[in-house]
Amino acid sequence: MIEYLGLPYEDKRYLKPEEWFGVLNQAPFNTHVLVNLPYIKDGDKYIYESAALYVYLAHKANRADLLGSTPDEQVAVTQVRGVIQDALKGFFHIITLPEDQYAAKKEELYANEVAWLIERLDKFIEGKAWAAGANLTYIDFALFELEETLKSFHPESWAKFTNLQKHHQEFSNIPQIKDYLASGRFLAGPFYPPGRFRWGF
Repeated sequence: MIEYLGLPYEDKRYLKPEEWFGVLNQAPFNTHVLVNLPYIKDGDKYIYESAALYVYLAHKANRADLLGSTPDEQVAVTQVRGVIQDALKGFFHIITLPEDQYAAKKEELYANEVAWLIERLDKFIEGKAWAAGANLTYIDFALFELEETLKSFHPESWAKFTNLQKHHQEFSNIPQIKDYLASGRFLAGPFYPPGRFRWGF
């Protein structure tokens, strides 16, 4: 979304757990109640929690329309956000299975905790220009991330979701996004920190 908005930024990544946990007891993080990853540092201001980052960026760029241009769109944004969060929780459950259970349980968990939610999203966006309605909103960025995860983890299932495929293609062709995906700044993976999980790197 920062690339889409054309805002200047520095992308800081913590590549090892000790890098992140090592700074939590240091200022300014040790004074922030909601400290978490990811975060935005804008001058002396820190913003945490993914949904809040989207809202902050929309206002920062004077693009409140990305929060939903109508009350109905704003409600739809919140609905889609909830389903995306639930689906990502399902993915996290799968990839944190003990090593000796992963192969045997991953498909069952995918069906019970992820696939049915994806099916609902696919039906919800049918006939819409974007996820929440006629206009692009920040939830399209979050949906694209979920689509990328699904494509990588379960390509057979991804092939069935034609509305999400259409959304993914349209979003990928937004000029700013297309340029970003083709650049060296874009990282196709890992989805999760390497060495800690069963899948995603």
